[in-house]
Amino acid sequence: MVTDDKVYFSDIFNVKHTIIEKYGALDISLVCDNPAFVDPFLIFARKKYKNLHDFIVAYLKYLRDLSITEGELDLGKFNHYYKFPEVKEAWLGYSVGGNAGLGLGPRFASSLYKNLNKFFDYQNITKSSHLEKLCLVEEGVGVDKISDFTLNLIKKHLLDYTQTFAKQNLDKKYLAVFPIRKVEFDFTKGIWRDGSYTLPSYEWGGKKQFVLLVPRDILTKQDTWISRGDFLENDTAIFNTIPNSELREKINRFFHDNLATKLNKKKQPEKDYSEKSKKNALLKTISEFPEVLDYYIKYKEQNKDDALKYHIAEPELINFFSDTGVLKSELNKKKFGKLTSFDDCVARIIFFKQKLESNSNDLYFRDKPLQEKHLRLMFKNVTYGSLFDYNSEVNNGRGPIDFIVSYGSNDKIGLELKLASSRKLKQNLLNQGKVYQEDSNLKHVVKIIFYFSDQELETVSGVLKEINKSVDNKEIFMIDCRKKESASNQK
Repeated sequence: MVTDDKVYFSDIFNVKHTIIEKYGALDISLVCDNPAFVDPFLIFARKKYKNLHDFIVAYLKYLRDLSITEGELDLGKFNHYYKFPEVKEAWLGYSVGGNAGLGLGPRFASSLYKNLNKFFDYQNITKSSHLEKLCLVEEGVGVDKISDFTLNLIKKHLLDYTQTFAKQNLDKKYLAVFPIRKVEFDFTKGIWRDGSYTLPSYEWGGKKQFVLLVPRDILTKQDTWISRGDFLENDTAIFNTIPNSELREKINRFFHDNLATKLNKKKQPEKDYSEKSKKNALLKTISEFPEVLDYYIKYKEQNKDDALKYHIAEPELINFFSDTGVLKSELNKKKFGKLTSFDDCVARIIFFKQKLESNSNDLYFRDKPLQEKHLRLMFKNVTYGSLFDYNSEVNNGRGPIDFIVSYGSNDKIGLELKLASSRKLKQNLLNQGKVYQEDSNLKHVVKIIFYFSDQELETVSGVLKEINKSVDNKEIFMIDCRKKESASNQK
């Protein structure tokens, strides 16, 4: 059973962190999801995972061929081939209150079904088919869905990987045999086969559950290497990689013709090169010339060494392992007198602030600041070992508050994490705390504001001045997430 002072796999199953690290797995937190995702491109890019990537492609081809031979599938077959549960036992994603996320859902299954043929068009352009192409052709399919589906397709590998580690390194008292659904696909009979495995066992929510270890070298921090966002940011640069000059000219002309127009200062119409206009023109272009997507994928394949060098998530930055172990001993040294939820929360915020500001260069992914939900998960990992309940995303009717910290009904405060870049920052600082206090009977609502640039600092300082509030490290905290110069470079 997970106890209050144990957070990580190594804590709970009494195995050294260095052993897990040497094995190549992520020492996952079992307090909340670990903000990392499986990127199928990283499986493609490593020779040792060739069989896994070949299976992913083979399964997609099987589904494509089945749709051709059988047409529309009945509900039973559709569910068997396309619908999969979330592999919550890997503890990956953005769920703050445990490991149960939204899962794949019917929308993903339908998107996959209707876009199957697009995976295999223009196969002479790219070296391989890629599951991530679905996120290029279907809006709303992001890294979490791609990761969940990939986890299901490589589940047998993860089960073998975890079982081997568990039998070699864990005491038998931590192990149990679990029946597992949809482990291995039989291409001859066209069915998913179940199996049973000896796995690390613990109690969560009154039920015995298992844990799956995942190799660190297939995990990314925020998005897949092939992604819709990255493609759109590349703008028209990808056109220049098309070797056929006639096709390249057609595509460039089509893109230019589909840019919006605007009036210049002389009230004359001209092409609009704003981000929004270029994005819309690019989406129209790939609808007319879908091979552009394959040239983009080819470019990403050619730069796979960069994916292996820069794209893999650093394990210690996923779940705060190197820092949270220090917290309990530091808090135990403090003399609070009669400790309240407010005292405990402030002490943890101060610790969190110090750690983030000391390691601010790690709060960026591809030079973009981490999202608010990622920072929320990082904070959740510094709430362990507390006498107080840190309940996340409680919704009492007018929207969820990030955390309610409590010890019974008479000692209860709220905590909100905000980005300085939020357009609603002023409104939230003025009104949100009052709403939460009334709805949830809170004594205080503490706010943490994260800023990532000089401009954001200037903006939030102006907002605080305007509403007559100040940073007091009681009601309002600010955390400086600007990139800092390395200590070795400072004079």
